[in-house]
Amino acid sequence: MLKAGMEQGRRRVGIVDVAAAAGVSRQTVSNVLNGRDEYYSAATYEKVTSAMRALGYQPNRAAQTLRSRRSMQIGYHIFGEQLDRAQGFTLHFLLALVKAGSDVDHQVLVFTHHHDDPLGVFKDLVARHAVDAVVLSESGVEDARARFLADSNIPFASFGRLAPDLPQHWVDVDNAAGMGAMVDLLVAEGHQRFAYLGTDGDQYWKAERLDGFLQRLSHHGLRLPKTSVFLGPDQGIRRRAQQLLTTKNPPSAIVTSSDAVAATVLSVAHSLGLRVGTDVAITGFDGGAVGLVTEPTLTTARIPVERIARELIARCLRQVEHGHDGEPGLLLPTDLVRGGSA
Repeated sequence: MLKAGMEQGRRRVGIVDVAAAAGVSRQTVSNVLNGRDEYYSAATYEKVTSAMRALGYQPNRAAQTLRSRRSMQIGYHIFGEQLDRAQGFTLHFLLALVKAGSDVDHQVLVFTHHHDDPLGVFKDLVARHAVDAVVLSESGVEDARARFLADSNIPFASFGRLAPDLPQHWVDVDNAAGMGAMVDLLVAEGHQRFAYLGTDGDQYWKAERLDGFLQRLSHHGLRLPKTSVFLGPDQGIRRRAQQLLTTKNPPSAIVTSSDAVAATVLSVAHSLGLRVGTDVAITGFDGGAVGLVTEPTLTTARIPVERIARELIARCLRQVEHGHDGEPGLLLPTDLVRGGSA
């Protein structure tokens, strides 16, 4: 006879033991654990849960799951390209999301998809009731993932804006205002010759950061030659940074679309023997770990990742409790962080 919370023969009590004690199959126990009530009767449910209690199988999380019929897990979908650069901003956000979930006794289940079909894994998670809600990022506004979740009545929240006809379960930052504040800082420091370097792509936040930069320069009466703006891949950014910094009248300040781009430009400046922060100012946009390990550290527009993560988790759990709501999206300001690079 097993005592509650103990092990028999140093072996942990498992699902097979519960099935044997209840006189049911292992699959039936799994169905009870995952809340698949279409596959068992109330009497079977009572037999299985009684066996779990007698064997000491129920840890706290399992008990919560059985009472609420919830997994106590929130899924976070990540694209392959985010995994490729997980040491930067993606990792910063993921850690904040895991902590925000843990603070309200939920685990974050990170998942990706195969090939070109991101919806396939979503359909599988929904069918298995593996998560109670889903967090999205890298939203393209017209997001097929969000549309599927909304149509399936699955709670979700997005780090990034969504199309107006979708539920506005999103949290984002004011990219234009963050970039405008950076320009104000640099102009106040006496900079007049600017350049802008960023990665290419049609994501709305990239356009907003560039537009915010250009509009604020115009506000200060400063004009920017077309050759001083470049959007492209990493190698292209390296080449253009070298060209800009070796011209007869180089820019005194290079504003970039992200900390990762700023780190690339900073590396080029170092290779040319320039003193970053003195000979040329370089700024980023993110405020993640990358800017803290550069020399000097980056001046950047910091995205409030921890608050965003808390807001996303809270929005998910409100929907779990009360269903989809009509709450508007939330736009948050960035924080200007001074480092030695500008």
